[in-house]
This record gives sequence, structure tokens and C-alpha cells, in this order.
Amino acid sequence: MNTATSALEIARAALLESIPADHVGKVLDSLVEPSQDPSVTITSYTFECTSAGYPGWYWEVSVVEISGQSQPTVSEVNLLPGAAALVPAAWKPWADRVEAGDLGVGDLLPPPENDERLTAGFTGLGDLEDIGDDLAALHPVQWELGLGREKVLSTIGQERAVNRWFEKLNGPKSAMAKSAPAHCGSCGFLVAIGGSMGQVFGVCGNEFGAADGQVVATTFGCGAHSSVRQEQAAPIPVVDLVIDDQADEQSDSSDLPDYVGDPVQDGSEFDEDADLDETGDGNEDIASEFAMKEAVEAIEAASEFMEMENLDADEAEQEIADFYGDSESDTKI
Repeated sequence: MNTATSALEIARAALLESIPADHVGKVLDSLVEPSQDPSVTITSYTFECTSAGYPGWYWEVSVVEISGQSQPTVSEVNLLPGAAALVPAAWKPWADRVEAGDLGVGDLLPPPENDERLTAGFTGLGDLEDIGDDLAALHPVQWELGLGREKVLSTIGQERAVNRWFEKLNGPKSAMAKSAPAHCGSCGFLVAIGGSMGQVFGVCGNEFGAADGQVVATTFGCGAHSSVRQEQAAPIPVVDLVIDDQADEQSDSSDLPDYVGDPVQDGSEFDEDADLDETGDGNEDIASEFAMKEAVEAIEAASEFMEMENLDADEAEQEIADFYGDSESDTKI
């Protein structure tokens, strides 16, 4: 009996006892595992996993053969990820998985033991008296009175907070700060905070500002700075409307030119059909202008005759002669 073939068949049969046949593919490899007992041989057989839910995974069956035993024994059946398998990230403790913004209503997040971000705080002057000569060796940040707080920010905690706040949107590197007319350090809406952090940070108190109620760097800024002034545009002078009544008088008809017809050249050639419309329009305009001149002269003549009613015959005759420019006129009234 072929032991190797028998062990492979036993491994596949062990898989099919709990795994559907369509989820088990071809044999991929076999590997003899190291063993401290020379009489025991452990061989791992791997099979392709054809399940649609586990792409890139494979089945592994460990078969144990013992000297003097007629049949191999199945030790383990595992589903293992391959190089192209989708696997979850390595497990991390819950405290290490928490990120900023994860804390919700009712959640509790105790600080870890010996948190380097915190140091002991002095709750009263009695704590300083108890330390005595050892007080000189403490870092200046530890001189901060806790005011009832058991712990305060350590040097490391302050440095991390400063770096974190500077990198946020309310820091000097933001686009808002770069385009601001002035910094928050000179703004009247800045609410100062105490301690060493107050030298570089404050709280915005402008309800219309970009960071109302938020911690802002003194080198941050926005368009709602207290020193911003509205530009006073120079008034544009408006000239009063002027109407020239003198230029709107009707001109006398005596300044109109006399009608002069266009001379006709003998032997000239022209297209009567092409120039008929243009010539007709021009003649009508000239005729209308000439007729208007005659009408005005007739009105002036009638006025002159009406004025001569009170004149004697000689005077009327002279007036008519002067009007028509003929001193020898025989006209009698």
C-alpha cells in the first residue's frame, strides 16, 4: 500500500467531511514539519480554496504518521490566508485604537498608568511646604497650582498640544491666516487664557469670526479682526443737467440755398433703370425744400402787405418795390 497516496486521500477525505466539495480545489503542496520524535512524521497538505468568500486563501490538513501504526491520523484542518488574501489588520488593544473624535456621550476613557502627558499637580500651598528642598529640582511647569486638580499637563503634554493646535485649521499655517489682514494677537475679540499656553494661544470671542469659541493661535487671523475698517469710497461728483434754450430757436429760411438742378452732360451714358430710384428720391427732397422756401416768402409778403394798409399810395408803392427789389415797379395799391 502506498502510504503517501493514502495520507493525501485521508487529508482530502477529512476536508470533505465538513467542507462542501465545490469549495475544495486542487492540491497545492505538501510539507514535512519538523518533529522532536524521530518516530513521528507530520505532513501538511495544502488545497486550493475555491470559496467565493475567501479569495487567496487555502486549506491546510496536518497528517501524523507514527512508526508501527498502520493508518495515518488527521491532526488539524485549517483555513489559512495566502499572499493575496484579504485579512484584517493586526489586533490592537481598545485603548490603542481610540482616535480623536471617537469619544461619544457616556463613553469613559481613563488615561493609562504613568501617562507621560500628565504630571502631579499642587492642590495647595501645603504641598509646596511638604516638598521643601526638593522643590528646586522640579521643572518650572510643575510649579503650576492644580487648584483642586490632582494632575496637570506635563512638559511633554504641553508640547504635544502646542504642535497639534498649530497644525489645525486655527494655526498660522492655514489659508485663512495667510490671507487675514492682521493676527489674533492684536484682535480685541481674543479671550486671553492663563499659564504658559496663554502666551501663544487664546480663545476667539467673535460670534462672526471663523473660530468663535475655539482655541486659536495668536498668529492666526481671519477677516473679522477688530481693526478692520470699512473703506470710505470717495463721492463721485455729479454734474447738474444743463439745457441750452438759446440753441433751440428756429432758424430763418433765408439761409437755405437756392435750388440748382444737376447739369446734364451731352453724350453721357447712364443706366436709367439703375439710377431711377436714387434720382427720384433726390429730386423729391430738393423740391420739398424749395416749396417750403416759397411758402415762407409768401407768408412774409402777406405780412408786409398787411402792414401797408395804413400807408398812402406812394409809400405802399415804395414798400412793394423794396420787397421785390424793383424800384421801378408799377404796382399800385
